[in-house]
Amino acid sequence: MIFEDGSAPTLAALRLLESQKDRLNSPDLKVWSIPKFLGHARTVRLGRREKEILVEQATLLIDQFYAHLPFKRARYATDPVQRFRLIHAQLDQLSDLQFHDMMVKAFLRLRDAHTFYGLPAPYRGAFAFLPFRMDCYGEPGKRRFLVTNVLEGFAHERFGVGAEITLWQGTPLERAIEREASNEPGCNPASRFARGFKRMTKRNLAFTVPPDEQSVVIQYIPYTGGSEEYSIVLPWNVVTACLPSAKNAGSRSSVHESMAQLKEFSQLLWQREQMLETAAGEAKPPPRTSPYPRVFEFQYSGGPGQSGGVDPANLRDPDNAKKKFGYIRIKSFDLDSPAGDAAEHFVSEFKRILNLMREVAPDGVILDVRSNPGGSIEAAERILQLMTPGEIEPAKFHFINSRLTQQVASSLKGAEGKVLLDAHQREWHPWVEDLLNSVSSGLFVTRGIELTDSLAANDTGQVYQGPVTLIIDASSYSATDIFAAGFQDHGIGKVIGVDENTGGGGANRWLHADLLEKLKKTVPSVPLKKLPGDAQMGLAIRRSSRVGINAGNVIEDEGVKRDVPYQITRNDILQGDRDLLRFACAQLGREQTGLLRIVKAEALDPEGISLIVDAKNIFRIDCFVNGMQQCSFAAVEGVNIFFVPTGGLVDPPPGLLLVNGFALEAGPNSGNTLRMVARDTFRFEGQASVAPGATSVTAASQ
Repeated sequence: MIFEDGSAPTLAALRLLESQKDRLNSPDLKVWSIPKFLGHARTVRLGRREKEILVEQATLLIDQFYAHLPFKRARYATDPVQRFRLIHAQLDQLSDLQFHDMMVKAFLRLRDAHTFYGLPAPYRGAFAFLPFRMDCYGEPGKRRFLVTNVLEGFAHERFGVGAEITLWQGTPLERAIEREASNEPGCNPASRFARGFKRMTKRNLAFTVPPDEQSVVIQYIPYTGGSEEYSIVLPWNVVTACLPSAKNAGSRSSVHESMAQLKEFSQLLWQREQMLETAAGEAKPPPRTSPYPRVFEFQYSGGPGQSGGVDPANLRDPDNAKKKFGYIRIKSFDLDSPAGDAAEHFVSEFKRILNLMREVAPDGVILDVRSNPGGSIEAAERILQLMTPGEIEPAKFHFINSRLTQQVASSLKGAEGKVLLDAHQREWHPWVEDLLNSVSSGLFVTRGIELTDSLAANDTGQVYQGPVTLIIDASSYSATDIFAAGFQDHGIGKVIGVDENTGGGGANRWLHADLLEKLKKTVPSVPLKKLPGDAQMGLAIRRSSRVGINAGNVIEDEGVKRDVPYQITRNDILQGDRDLLRFACAQLGREQTGLLRIVKAEALDPEGISLIVDAKNIFRIDCFVNGMQQCSFAAVEGVNIFFVPTGGLVDPPPGLLLVNGFALEAGPNSGNTLRMVARDTFRFEGQASVAPGATSVTAASQ
């Protein structure tokens, strides 16, 4: 066995990173060794009273406002409130680092990444990391782990992309990951392993204390091949002041904040070349890309190849060679729009991409939300309508019934009718009656009420009519959990899982600062205080529950379970998800593509509507005018010419025409069934009609 010291190539890579800090718009960026960072941290101390405030506020937050508390107590046999009391009793014996560690672990036992203790400066905004990245793939009964990237400037003749890691500090790597997973808030086996895996090479020190070890010993098989194994010692380092100030995603968001920040930090490590090009104004956006590259990435069969993007050659199904497929990666549901409603901009951009896919990829679209940390719940739920002819029912959300939430409800009830409720008070208002009645009902949480307005969730209707499949992993979290649940609950398509389920974050998350802001005027008697030392706390304030075919089920802990299992391959790791994309295309290729488009609609007052519809794989068409069903027709392939009577309208003249298309499918036992597969709409403006060849999503129709 040959042992190597990896300090020199690591140092060279770190010096290169520091030399680029001005060009990266991070002029205060600094790299520390673990001992030097800890020495610096010891110079920034909290007073005893500041620690008392942190413990008191954590106790108040969890005991009175945490939506999952009774369920977590039962599921994990934990009592966080008692743990906070024990921390308070030991304050005089604890160093700052010991105090932070105990606070982190008290929250950690809830197994909820929405509910966390965020360390103050200098830990906030600091990231510990090793100079490489790795991924894993599966073989029968075994996981294998490959190096997939090393820091720019890290040069080594054997340890590089393609090297296989076998032992970590003398322990089989899979076992070492499972051990580290106990220090992450994963709430199901897949989620725990995914979080433990990420923790092996990078950690957000705002949410966990620095590594105990200053370096790690890694045993590996060189990327150059051969059977001989080597060991290399690689140091942990810490980077500070490398990211812009984190923004609050809003009170109707659901986001795994630590993971979102780690994704930004990963860009600094592994996509620095693109960042430098952008900073220098050298980057030229490829054709047909999104103006929001941090949120959307897309490709389609026969599309232009893009460096670092999906290879269009992988978007094919050999058994259906003529079919054309699309791929859309949603990296976040948090679109930082410079103007206006961010959720509205998100929906508009996704709609634009789907309109393109309707032209270039009519036979199916792959949606990929792996490692999406969440964001706007409204954005996640509103885009569901664009992929289905059915009505969307948004998820339900529940407050916990506690003494203080009931006090909030009582204050709002007293103010109702006397003063106009402000935005903060309206956050609580729909749940007021339930909170007041909970004293007698004895229920743990209120009844479920939508956060996303149901009209907004159905204000556009179906845009893409081809089959859609969704790819998830155990790092799909928060609003992404809610999106995946809605996708499955409304039967939009099959869910392909590279892990058994999503991360299991089923809640609306608020920060302590949000709660303080919302209650300081409404219920000033609630003893919320500003947290000292720019510490941070977050909590799941409203618990979500599912709808549709899974009505009443919860997402928290369980996540969204996959419909179709898939195991990542070596080709996926080294060749841009090649096998996974082809597998997903094969799933889509087996599905029949329905098409229903209004070519022309003309009101012939008072007789009715002259309608021309283009149809493919449609058995029956139902026509609705102003919300009332007027007629049904048997469809033929291609052009269909109908006359839709309007004489029986309660509210003439015709305003909105809606056509639903049904496919004839084999039933589960015997006989055939009808399933609605496509919908198109047209809004009349006087005697307006759609020009031949136009589709429903035009200025004339929407």
